[in-house]
Amino acid sequence: MSDAATDTSSSGSPASSAAEILSRLKVAASGADKSSTNNNNDDISIPGIKFVNYQDEAQLEAVMRLVSSDLSEPYSIFTYRYFLMRFPELCILAVPEGGGEPVGCVVCKIDTSDGDGVTDVPQPAAVGGVGEDGTESQEPALSGYMGMLAVETDRRGSGIGTALATLAIRRMRDMGCSSVTLETEVTNDAAIRLYEDRLGFVREELLVRYYLNWGDAYRLRLWFD
Repeated sequence: MSDAATDTSSSGSPASSAAEILSRLKVAASGADKSSTNNNNDDISIPGIKFVNYQDEAQLEAVMRLVSSDLSEPYSIFTYRYFLMRFPELCILAVPEGGGEPVGCVVCKIDTSDGDGVTDVPQPAAVGGVGEDGTESQEPALSGYMGMLAVETDRRGSGIGTALATLAIRRMRDMGCSSVTLETEVTNDAAIRLYEDRLGFVREELLVRYYLNWGDAYRLRLWFD
């Protein structure tokens, strides 16, 4: 993986580098208190549950425990660290108000439109604005990716999963994403109902034998207006 570099669009205006985009994303997220979610959760309330941001590796084991219990295939610790170290503001935990271990979590990241992470060299995309010289500047389109969503079995059906996903989606939208994608097993009816019926995702692609167990997956996408 190479360092980010400045690219040039067909209009002659330089496209923002991935490093510049990542810097802007972190500035956008910095308005939120590190230990709590931002103001976009004002209308989301689950009795007995508070939603907090991932802070450091003291919480890594709890995230791994929650996610690994639901996975079709194992993630290495490096995969968790990739998400959590680069996008800690996109990991939200559901914690009992009385204290204790998290009972749910969502872990996300932000990609450029061609699937490269924003820490990689982006490709120009058909989005941007008008530069000082009056020419249209091109920037890579940003897309959120929901990599992990997990809720303890005895807490399911209480709305925690919907709340976590909604908070993460709002945050990715506020950070400039034009859409959010994810994959889910074609046999996971509960997850499909959540994403399609409650959150408005649409099926974009059938991924045959996507998982290590040869299970098929749907790639789902939610477009923002």
